[in-house]
Amino acid sequence: MADEKTALEKEGLDRLAAARRWKSLWDLDLREAYFFATPQRQRTILSTSQPPTQRLLDAAELNTDIAFELCGDFATEVINTYMPEATPWCERGKGMFISDEQFAEIAQQVRADDKNIFSAMKASNLYPELSKALDPDLAVGTVGLWIQPSRPGGPIEVLAVPIREMEINLGPNGEIDDRFVIRYTRNSYVQNLLGDEIWAKVPQKIKDTLKEKPTERTELRWGYWRLWDDHSDECWQHVVYVAKDLVHDVEIKGEGCCPFIPFRWNPNPDWPWGHGPLLQYMPTLRQVDELELMRMEHGEMAIKPPIGYPDDSFAAIEQGLEPGMAYPMRQGSGKDVVPIYQPPPSNPADYQYEEKEKRLRRGFFVDFPQQTGDTPPTLGQWLDEMARAQRRIGRPGLAFWREGPAKIFIRFKYLLERSGAIHQITVDGKAVALMPMNPTQRAAEQQEIAMAVHGLQIAAQMWPEEYKLIVDGKATMKSLFDKMRIELIKFRDQKQVEGVLKQMTQLIGSTPPGAQRGGQLAAEQGMTNA
Repeated sequence: MADEKTALEKEGLDRLAAARRWKSLWDLDLREAYFFATPQRQRTILSTSQPPTQRLLDAAELNTDIAFELCGDFATEVINTYMPEATPWCERGKGMFISDEQFAEIAQQVRADDKNIFSAMKASNLYPELSKALDPDLAVGTVGLWIQPSRPGGPIEVLAVPIREMEINLGPNGEIDDRFVIRYTRNSYVQNLLGDEIWAKVPQKIKDTLKEKPTERTELRWGYWRLWDDHSDECWQHVVYVAKDLVHDVEIKGEGCCPFIPFRWNPNPDWPWGHGPLLQYMPTLRQVDELELMRMEHGEMAIKPPIGYPDDSFAAIEQGLEPGMAYPMRQGSGKDVVPIYQPPPSNPADYQYEEKEKRLRRGFFVDFPQQTGDTPPTLGQWLDEMARAQRRIGRPGLAFWREGPAKIFIRFKYLLERSGAIHQITVDGKAVALMPMNPTQRAAEQQEIAMAVHGLQIAAQMWPEEYKLIVDGKATMKSLFDKMRIELIKFRDQKQVEGVLKQMTQLIGSTPPGAQRGGQLAAEQGMTNA
């Protein structure tokens, strides 16, 4: 048993070392992205050492704040597109291994459970932490969320995991497999973070060291990786380290059992880290920042040009001239104080970067229709451009949806099933996995509804008799309402329908035919006289 624990402890450390090597290759890019978007954040990206207690004071070197706005708008746009708080943004559909008839039997329970899942999301702190996690990490490309009950039987708690604490690696299928959370925390917080169950397994020697130095910091490591040899269910190996000592290991099973969910925007098959718009458009951000600096320097040089004054020698100016400075000059010029540099006339076009800013907004998917002339954009132009923007955001958003919102939904489902708030869906006594569907699939269904309505209109106009004879109105209405997710419309049962038809037949039959014809002739005569 000791040898097995030693081997598992070594395996976890090796997997963590491999993930840290991957991140070290992205260290400079990640730190530069933070410099442009949030210079006040911790920019010690590597988890090999605890972050410094003093932050870098280089925010004054940043000449533009456009990345602040772009990252916030991008996070807002993605949330409103894929995870709007006010509406259910995910639902479970039929999986590939169950038939339409089987899904119809469980559809009502699935929808009721989905409502409970979204109610749990709203009751938790998901959206406050999601906003904290996405800005600016989503624009960088990689986001991490930790989702677990705050205590046994307590509400679900969500925690944003910054890039600094995250270590990830790719698995055999090209998706994120090995995942670690590294946190340097005060010794007095270790027991609370580990929980009573894991704290009971910590060796007494480590406990005594932590109690002796409560204000110092200790490195905690939580690790997860898939166990691919278990084909019965989704299975993960979970380990916990205090510093480099393995104190807890367990195998967990079930779809959504892993509490740490890293997800990426625009991933590629070569790296475990996402390639977000903040990294993609870094050259343009550098150019905009340099142009703004040049504009300010030119204005300062024009307002306060350098001057010279008589002296025995001339100062060394290899490092350039500074605005407002006075430099000694050799006598004999005939003037006491003279300007020694005349800045060229300002050309505002040299420092304009509206086109670059427009490109940045397009790259961050926050380019809305612009009023280029005297008249505002037409409704058609607005809708066309918004539809084009939705198509552009859909391509990199496919992987984001699969790794992020879908996994978050499944994690909440798993926790609610374990607490007994909802029950596992079964068909013929066997548990089935249902497929989470994203908003783009809902949009495709809306197109299907529009085409169906158009077809019904054509059939009713061209073949009215055959249309009434062939089309089942009640079944068609039910199918349309189900596809549109309309639940407020209620249908009468068959006995009530038969009663209403009988009453209508009696009313029609009680009207004398002569009186009906006489009324019709009188109406026609009145129209003729008019």
